[in-house]
Amino acid sequence: MLAVGAAGLALGAATFGGAVVSAPQASASCNMTPADDQYIKLLAQNKMVHNADFNDCSEVAEGRWFADQVRSNPNPYGEGQELINMITRTTPMSQAQAEWEVESAIFVYAPEMIPKIKSQAPQAGPAPA
Repeated sequence: MLAVGAAGLALGAATFGGAVVSAPQASASCNMTPADDQYIKLLAQNKMVHNADFNDCSEVAEGRWFADQVRSNPNPYGEGQELINMITRTTPMSQAQAEWEVESAIFVYAPEMIPKIKSQAPQAGPAPA
């Protein structure tokens, strides 16, 4: 399980059903906000940089979309899991990379959801002795 350090956000590997519509593509010209810059930097920390098919504007549009999906769902933890599963099914990203991408989007664009997600996440048991 990967956690965004500052947020302490942990999304496990539970699978929840439901279809997810693909994220929108952004136009090539967009105005990047400080939050957008933060999101791109978080992705870069995990060596997640876009290929020639995408640019920073596309990446931030996708991150905002992930956050909006989580924010608008009555089960934000489950929706986060579904987004992670969608990413691993439709891209060459690993589970850890998909978790990082979704967690980063939530941390930057929907930080108000972190307490609710943490309350819904399964709690880890005590460490073995």
